[in-house]
Amino acid sequence: MNEYIAGYEYYDQERIRSLCNDPCVKGVLLGDLFCQKRMFENGIADLFLLMNDVLLSSKEVFYQLPLYVTSRNMDEVKAVLNLMERYDKDSYAIVQDFGTAEWIVRDFSRIRLIWGQLGRVRELRYSDDFLLFLKKKSFTGMETFDRKLSGRLASLGLVPFFSNCKLEYQTLGRQCYLEYQTGLCNPAVCRKGSCSLKTEDEDFQMTIDGFVMGKKYRMTPEEDMTAAIREFSAQIICRY
Repeated sequence: MNEYIAGYEYYDQERIRSLCNDPCVKGVLLGDLFCQKRMFENGIADLFLLMNDVLLSSKEVFYQLPLYVTSRNMDEVKAVLNLMERYDKDSYAIVQDFGTAEWIVRDFSRIRLIWGQLGRVRELRYSDDFLLFLKKKSFTGMETFDRKLSGRLASLGLVPFFSNCKLEYQTLGRQCYLEYQTGLCNPAVCRKGSCSLKTEDEDFQMTIDGFVMGKKYRMTPEEDMTAAIREFSAQIICRY
């Protein structure tokens, strides 16, 4: 595979050191959609520490902003972006709403925007008008797992950030139900728990975390990833 962007569900210094020394890794994707305590042993403190390690290396930083950016976490998000802005190198923010995108463009000149696959338009059909609107709003590109959409993005001058998987989930909202029910934050349960869900077509297991009742990654066919690189110069995001 060509150079790729590595995105793990859990990080420590050993893993960051390994990724920073891997010649196949173009950049590192940091930041949990719901709770930094799931991704890092010391929560937001480790996000700053390990992101700084990546920024000091030759790798690019890709910051996954929380799914919901509100007054509750706004200061933390801005602090992470301030850290990224200090370095004279490419860095990227994956966002899911236009309000957040607008103040990033206004306040952070060195950070490029990527529209995330959990954007507020949460469907698989995107009109050319919407894609052109992303370009108008200063987006560099869009995360996708669809080969045809990659071609449309490239034809409009946007970079396809082609993901190796599609994220599916069922959520209870913005409050951690695990902490609410037990009175404790328990990242070990978040990272290892699972439950069975039934749809019309199938039964399947999904990972549990505090905010999300179920989460599953559906892998993208390898041939689609290869074609996206070859035909549309897509950047590859590999989530693990």
